[in-house]
Amino acid sequence: MIHWPALIKHDGEDELIFIESRDAWRNDEEMLLYLFTESDVLVDSTGQVFSLPDLQNDLDCEHVLGQASLDNVIELVANHAVVCNICCAEKINAKNILEAVELVASMKD
Repeated sequence: MIHWPALIKHDGEDELIFIESRDAWRNDEEMLLYLFTESDVLVDSTGQVFSLPDLQNDLDCEHVLGQASLDNVIELVANHAVVCNICCAEKINAKNILEAVELVASMKD
C-alpha cells in the first residue's frame, strides 16, 4: 500500500515529481498516459519503492521493490534542489522520510 504523499523518480533524471495523493495521481491525465520505463519508481512517504509501470497498471499493486533510507531520499531531494536552482542544496536535511518528500512540494514555486 502506498503511503501518500510520494515522489516519482525517472531513471537517469534528478528532477522529481511530487504526488500529493491517490486522487491527485488519478486526476493527472499525463500520469495516466505516460510511458514509464522499468527503472522508473515511486518512493512513498515511508520510503517504500514501487515500480511505476506496475502502479500504472494497478494503483493498488502491493509489490514493493525495496525500502529507501532517509539518507537515500535526502540525496534524491538534494539532487532535485540542484535542478531547481535552490541555493545550498547540500544542506538539505529532514527528520524523517515524510518531511523529505514534502520538501519537494515546497520547491515547486
